[in-house]
Amino acid sequence: MLCQQCAYPNPDENNFCGNCGAPLPKTGGVTLKDLVAAGLLKAGDELTISLRGKDITAVLLADGKIRYQDKTYDGPLAGAIAVRGQTCDGWFCWKAVDHTAGRSYGLSHYRSALLKQREGKSQ
Repeated sequence: MLCQQCAYPNPDENNFCGNCGAPLPKTGGVTLKDLVAAGLLKAGDELTISLRGKDITAVLLADGKIRYQDKTYDGPLAGAIAVRGQTCDGWFCWKAVDHTAGRSYGLSHYRSALLKQREGKSQ
């Protein structure tokens, strides 16, 4: 996840930026593996990211990793950097099709949906 203050790319599980120490946005510790386990995304789903006006496709694996051109990346940030050659918030850059709605949303949409599900269960 990119730090909003200094744009440093941090692992998704960090709560504070490893470069400047600024607090990172609350994600509830959600990973792509969590989204697959919850059924919000499925192993084999295509993920798309825009690069110079073209959509580039990768595949979501069952363990929550991203496969692009025969290489595997640990999460959205690592995959986005590999494809785009620069940092971007992978939770917003990568999109996946919601099979029930028939349209694409950023991964942050699915992360928010899981956080809402968890919030409902804890009440």
